[in-house]
Amino acid sequence: MKYLTEQRYMLAATLLTAVSHTSIARAEVAGEAEAESATEISPFEEIVVTAQKREQRLQDVPVSVAAFSESAMKNARIDSGTELARQTPNLRVSVLGNETQPKFSLRGVSTPDFNLNAISPTGVFYDEVYIGAQYLGGAQMFDMERVEVLRGPQGTLYGKNTTAGAINFISKGPLFEPDGMLQVGYGSENFKEVKAAGEVPLVADKLSVRVAVNYSNSDGFIKNANPDGQDLSNIDHKAGRLTLGYRDNEGFDATLRLFFTDSSPKAIGAVNTGLAAGGLNALGIDPRLNPFTGAPLGDHEVATDRSGDIKARGAGGYLTLNKDLGFGTLTSITSYVNGSFLNLVDADGSIVDLLHIDFHADNEEISQDLRIATNSDSDLSLIGGVYFYQDKIGVQTVYSLFHEVGGPTLDQRYDQKRTSYAAYVDGNYRINDAISVYAGLRYTDDKGVLSNFQVIPTINLQPDLKYHDKEPTGRLGLEVRLSDDAMVYGQVARGYRSSAFNGGALVDPNDVSVADPEKLDSYEIGMKSQWLDRRLTLNASAFLYDFKDQQFTDVVGVTSQQLVNAGASRMKGLELELVAMPTSNLRISGGLGILDGEFKDLVLAGIDLSGNRLIEAPKVTYNLALDYNVPLGDNLELLVHGDALHSSSQFITAANDPNIKIGAFWDVGARIAVADVSGKYEFAIYGKNLTDNSEPSGIVGDATSATRFTVLPYPRRFGVEFTIRY
Repeated sequence: MKYLTEQRYMLAATLLTAVSHTSIARAEVAGEAEAESATEISPFEEIVVTAQKREQRLQDVPVSVAAFSESAMKNARIDSGTELARQTPNLRVSVLGNETQPKFSLRGVSTPDFNLNAISPTGVFYDEVYIGAQYLGGAQMFDMERVEVLRGPQGTLYGKNTTAGAINFISKGPLFEPDGMLQVGYGSENFKEVKAAGEVPLVADKLSVRVAVNYSNSDGFIKNANPDGQDLSNIDHKAGRLTLGYRDNEGFDATLRLFFTDSSPKAIGAVNTGLAAGGLNALGIDPRLNPFTGAPLGDHEVATDRSGDIKARGAGGYLTLNKDLGFGTLTSITSYVNGSFLNLVDADGSIVDLLHIDFHADNEEISQDLRIATNSDSDLSLIGGVYFYQDKIGVQTVYSLFHEVGGPTLDQRYDQKRTSYAAYVDGNYRINDAISVYAGLRYTDDKGVLSNFQVIPTINLQPDLKYHDKEPTGRLGLEVRLSDDAMVYGQVARGYRSSAFNGGALVDPNDVSVADPEKLDSYEIGMKSQWLDRRLTLNASAFLYDFKDQQFTDVVGVTSQQLVNAGASRMKGLELELVAMPTSNLRISGGLGILDGEFKDLVLAGIDLSGNRLIEAPKVTYNLALDYNVPLGDNLELLVHGDALHSSSQFITAANDPNIKIGAFWDVGARIAVADVSGKYEFAIYGKNLTDNSEPSGIVGDATSATRFTVLPYPRRFGVEFTIRY
């Protein structure tokens, strides 16, 4: 695939918007004068979700779900997966690559495995298509209709690799009507942004095409003191999506989505803070001193001999077919995705050419979901189907010591193939107007093959390594409606993450191994309610987890990295979410997450860590947000948004080393806009990380490591944006 240059990309965005504008100008606009002012925030704004594979009001779903509408994401400037945690209790998102590679931790369920073949316990889905490659997990987040965060194991309808939960990204369209927008922005660190989308009906109410593009670019905020080097942690992202929709008058519709993504920044904002004896100290090097002046480096400054180029690219397509059968709907979703990843790392984080690591991967994923969902207007409603998924990934990782003078190298290569078949059924039976029971069961047959594994010159694996899992997952629950606007529910559920190959073996052939599947049993109760004519929404959930065989990376000595299973963990916690509408132009929302989790049985590097706290699991998170709209005369309005997240401290390693943890922090953002009452034009200024929080978003290495990298968040930044909608 040819990737657009920056100039062609921006030209494409401009032409796209012009085409959209022309089409809309020809459309009838009767009733435009009656457009309701956006100054009033409707208290009855309902978010419709598809968390259970059918359209439902968010308040009718007996699952702990945080949902973000298009307008909510716009107001809060949530434009990447890494920012979802700002308004989602018990969700943590870290970045160890770039913003298109978010690493999710839900209710304390995470993974410490950073190898390129690793699978997240939080399933990522775009338009109901599972994306397995973590480096493609956040790349398509543009022109979104909504985002849904499902907490807890989703083993029935979503299948394997959802022990923590699932995140659904639902793109916009087809709308089968003229629609378009163009947004341009500029901000700190020379940040430039162009977003454009346009839809044109080709045949009235039958055939429609939508095109969306996204471009963002910035300078790096980590400055490199090396005059021959480049600044780090910049943004360079391009993406596009073509959506073609068709529907007839007999209950059939088809949607084809084609996409590409191209993210090519320099290295993440990682600062080497390790000073182990025998490491860089043995060479007389302090990575926190400027090698040219001898002065201490600043908090956002490094001195490296390598810029750490990253190239994450993806492309593919999804075809969704729906047919109304009268008693229900037959749905087919077919997908193909391919991607590639390259990261050239300065692994010593210093000016010295000591250790370079080149990470490279190519992957392909195909899937097919075929299901029938009966209508939900009868006492018994069912969803049943079959599912197929296969992914292939080829990985090469080259470790080079003293590269410029021809030092020794380790060249690791392997191919991995995973194939999964599943059958599932999920149903809801209404006993009476107040009480319903629901249950689901899924059976998955999962196979994996690791072939051609070699590390030149230390390992040459023969024969292939294989696993074969046969796992049932499911749920059983009870829902009680207290009124039209209140219900309580309770359920038990099981999820599992498939077996995994150790992608980090380097020297010892015995490290080339398979970790068993991890399994999570969940016990949850919850409440969803609306009060005061739906001006007050209060949702709550409480949970208890029994977690068995969590997959863990175990580093033994200097050269051995193993993938093992932790014996057992237990978590308990709760979420509270509230939305209040005191007046027609004021909305206040907030959330609280409480989490208490510990390892019940864990031994790493021969040390018993049982009783320690879970990693990436802050005990308390809470968030607040405010939206206030003020009329400015007859034609304009002022739109004010503010939000804040507080997180308590969290450990990064299972050893709970107090010297390597993320401290408590606040993350505050704000946006102020002036718009015309029709919503066609809007000018906004915004700020992010207004408290200038500098607590790391991730840490790689332990407290004694010569190369312990601290990944810094973006510092306080500001921006402006102008939007035209048609």
